[in-house]
Amino acid sequence: MKTSAIQIERNRPARRNGAGAPDVVIREACDRDGIVLGHLVASHDGTPEGIVAAARRATQRMFDAFADACNVNSRIIATDGSGRPRWRVSPNLAVIEELAAT
Repeated sequence: MKTSAIQIERNRPARRNGAGAPDVVIREACDRDGIVLGHLVASHDGTPEGIVAAARRATQRMFDAFADACNVNSRIIATDGSGRPRWRVSPNLAVIEELAAT
């Protein structure tokens, strides 16, 4: 699998309870072929407005860092206060969908 030399945010080791960083939006930057270029992380305050604002910041950083980034192929996930993935954000930032509890 081909990846870019630029890695904005390296994958962090999972916490003891399996959770990641709390209250962050993670933008997985991918190109048109679905190749992962890097990950961008931005903090949010837990509100829908805060999640969208953080996703907007991460998206701007994605396009600044990766000329080949494809908005539609680049996923956006937001974690809750415990660090677990809780919401999926649409590429156009118009829809925040709660993920099914596992």
